[in-house]
Amino acid sequence: MKPSQNSNDHIFICTGKDCKKNGCEELKSELKKNIKFGKKKSIRLVKTKCMDYCKMGPNIVVNGRLLHTCQAKDTLAILEILRD
Repeated sequence: MKPSQNSNDHIFICTGKDCKKNGCEELKSELKKNIKFGKKKSIRLVKTKCMDYCKMGPNIVVNGRLLHTCQAKDTLAILEILRD
């Protein structure tokens, strides 16, 4: 086993059925736009399936921190977590 040498930040976004109903697609689009606009090539946005918190979605994981009820309007606050 060999660990990765890259130091990318990761945002995992649930794209399951309930999260889609609650706005994950808008959130994903807004995150993509802000990541690209900010020219942060070290941030990876990864789509996932169910995280088992369906009633609290959209759910995302930002560098290991699970966040619930995330909306597109929260994008800047989400990206700010990466600076902590």
